[in-house]
Amino acid sequence: MRLAYYPGCVSRSTGKEMDRSTRAVCVALGIELEELPDWSCCGATHVPNELVSTGLAARNIIQTELPIMTPCSICYSNLRNAVQRMEVPEVRSKVDAVLTKSHERARIRHVLDVILEVLQKDDDRLVVPLKDLKTAPYYGCLLTRPKGGIDSPEFPTIMEGLVKTLKAEPVDFGLKAFCCAGPIFMPQEEAAADIIYSILKDAKKAGAEVLVTVCPLCHLMLDAKQKSLERRHGEQIGIPVLYVTQLVGIALGLGPEELGLNMNSVSPMPVVEKVYERVAK
Repeated sequence: MRLAYYPGCVSRSTGKEMDRSTRAVCVALGIELEELPDWSCCGATHVPNELVSTGLAARNIIQTELPIMTPCSICYSNLRNAVQRMEVPEVRSKVDAVLTKSHERARIRHVLDVILEVLQKDDDRLVVPLKDLKTAPYYGCLLTRPKGGIDSPEFPTIMEGLVKTLKAEPVDFGLKAFCCAGPIFMPQEEAAADIIYSILKDAKKAGAEVLVTVCPLCHLMLDAKQKSLERRHGEQIGIPVLYVTQLVGIALGLGPEELGLNMNSVSPMPVVEKVYERVAK
C-alpha cells in the first residue's frame, strides 16, 4: 500500500510521539509513505476564516495524486472539510485562483482506518497480542466529522474494532466522544480541567487500564494535564494515554523508543510490562 503522508504541525512539536509511532507502525505493516514535499498548516481550528482554511488545506492536497493519510484527527477532519467545500463552484474558483494548479478531489484517510484495513487482512503480524488489556477508546470531536467519513458521528465503533483486532478488551464509557475541552483551555482553564477530570474518571470507573486517542490535542489534555488534576483533587488517576499508533506498535512488538513511549507524561511502561507478562503466561 502506497500513500501520501501528511504529518501535521504538531508532529514537529508536542506530538512527536504520534509521528514517530505512525512511521514505525507503517514500516512494520508494509505501508509505504511518501511525505508531502512542502506541506504546511492544514488550516485547523486556529484559522477562523473558512475560505483561508480551505485554501491552506487545498495547498497541501494538490501536492500529490495519491490518497493522503494523516495520524491527526483535526487534520483529517479539516482536509475532508476542504474537499467538500471545494465542491462549491464559488469556493473552488477563489481557491484555485491562488494555487499553483487546479484542485482535484482527493481521498483523505486516517491512520486508524489504514491500519485496521491491513490488520483485518493479516493479523498474523501481531507479535504481542494485547490479551485482556482493558482499553478505553476516546474519539473526541473531530474524527467522525464531517459525516460520510470513517465512522458514525453519533455512535462510532471503529476504534473498538481495532482494539478487538489487537486481542485487547474494549471498554465502553459514556464520554468517549465528548470534547476534551482543548479549544477552551486558555480562556476557561478551570472549566476545561473539570471536563478532563470527568472524562478520565469515567474511563477509570469503567475499568480502563489504558486510554487510546487519535488526536494530539486530546492526547495533550488527557495525558499532560493528569498530574495537575491529581494535585488539584488529591487523588491518583494514573491512566496512561496512548496514541492509537503506539498501542498498535506494542502489539507489533516494536520497542518503546521506536514508539516514543518515553515522551508520554503518564508512563505506559507498567501497562506494557503487564501485557508481556500476560502473553508469557
